[in-house]
Amino acid sequence: MRGSPLATKRDVETRLRELMRRLDAADHDVQTSLAGSLPDPRIITITLPDLDSSYWTTISGGRMDGLHQGMPAHTDIRMTVDSDHLIELIDGERSLFSSFISGSVKIEASLSDLLRLRKLP
Repeated sequence: MRGSPLATKRDVETRLRELMRRLDAADHDVQTSLAGSLPDPRIITITLPDLDSSYWTTISGGRMDGLHQGMPAHTDIRMTVDSDHLIELIDGERSLFSSFISGSVKIEASLSDLLRLRKLP
């Protein structure tokens, strides 16, 4: 992953929308677990430094509400990750916890949200 990124903005947007569709189609238990982990609506921003871009969504009730490009006025949870790594996370090829510990993924959130995030399915 040296030099120019392998993943493009289009690749990232496609995978994020795919993740949202999978979550919408997930069984009730998965959505209930996610809603229990993050019980209040949260705005989540993903910043991709290698593509010089950001995306955000609101997660509420175990569902993500639309994908938006740019930065929202307010962010509850901010994740910074390179595009290739994000795609590997979405595809299940990498662990969010291991990526966070290694510094490949940076997460800025309140302590309570960080504790809730570690419970995500």
